[in-house]
Amino acid sequence: MLELFKRPEPQWDQKIFTIPRDDEGNSSERIRCPKCEWQPAPASTWCCHVEGTPERPFPACGTIWNTFDTHGRCPGCSHQWTWTSCLRCGEFSLHEDWYECE
Repeated sequence: MLELFKRPEPQWDQKIFTIPRDDEGNSSERIRCPKCEWQPAPASTWCCHVEGTPERPFPACGTIWNTFDTHGRCPGCSHQWTWTSCLRCGEFSLHEDWYECE
């Protein structure tokens, strides 16, 4: 979804990034790349940069953030990303395909 400036993934953070699905937080969705099954850490970041992506052209703003914190909406320009690129394999997948119910 977001063209990234690839950064090394922090090795110290082995937590699986999950998002609560209900008010109690009892269930969650796992987030993983649909192509290689890599799971982003909370510290993983993407950049709002459209060149070289399957995303339709728009005036990207360059904001860097974790796309899963906002369900793919850029906090800088409010663009709702359709595609997300994997920081491990570099492939693009539909953002919604990254969410996997447990």
